[in-house]
Amino acid sequence: MNLQETERALISGRYAEVLKESLVGVSLAEMEVRPADVVRWSLLALSACRYMGRTNEALQHAYSALEKARPLNDPLLLCEAHLGQALAFKTARDYDEAIRELKESLESLPAGASDLLRATVLLETAETSMEAGLRPEAESALAKGGALVHWIREPRLLAWSLYLRSQWEDVSPADLQLSAAYEIAKTVDFPELQWRILWRLGERAGEAGRSKMQEDCLWNAFQILTRLAEPLESADATGFWRQGPRRLFMESAKKKFGGTFFQRVMQEGVRQPDNSTRIIRDLGFDSASIPDFGRREPPQA
Repeated sequence: MNLQETERALISGRYAEVLKESLVGVSLAEMEVRPADVVRWSLLALSACRYMGRTNEALQHAYSALEKARPLNDPLLLCEAHLGQALAFKTARDYDEAIRELKESLESLPAGASDLLRATVLLETAETSMEAGLRPEAESALAKGGALVHWIREPRLLAWSLYLRSQWEDVSPADLQLSAAYEIAKTVDFPELQWRILWRLGERAGEAGRSKMQEDCLWNAFQILTRLAEPLESADATGFWRQGPRRLFMESAKKKFGGTFFQRVMQEGVRQPDNSTRIIRDLGFDSASIPDFGRREPPQA
């Protein structure tokens, strides 16, 4: 796979495959003295490690990418390297360092350069600040990033921004934003965001006393995660389930279904939940409200 194909595989959740391709890419780029590609492949390797719970390896790849990017006189690549370092620090739950790297990432990006990259950094700043309990900083970054997303019309970032905005909305508007985010994430094959949206919808359903919907959402989210973990080796699968938000999700599932949750899964398999699109529709969401750039393009004749 080339860089673009590997990036697509990462978004689709093929983490072991991405890591294997990235390590080959790093070695080949080093042999052929292509330092910019060494940085790009290293950033893909760190992302794959991060999603699989390989925190130390993610930190190593992030450090290597940043050190190699510094002397290259490429502001966009340096911005991406700082972003990668921030993601690795966030995986290690070092939010202070993560936020510092995100600030450096934005500062290294020249005015007028890559709105797509700027929006990505701003949304990551919003999410990291939110997780760190820094609401004013999160709201400020989200307002700037969300405005850029609507300007550049990138569906994956639109789904992410809607998901983040829903955190501060009242129940009904938030549910509709989450529904739109889910449908867009599904269209662009972004399972990492899909399961988090379903988890959030389930939590809101529980708060509103809608127990059946909460159960359906949690089982749908769990099904997505199970599909992502299935190709991984045993040690990586263990790390996958223990990684950050997934660990919190499993605690939520155990709270809902009881301490024997894993035993039930082992004995009964993953239960077939209600179709997630039906759940979204039942919330009153109209898919016709999704902007055209957030829809799947019709197949070419």
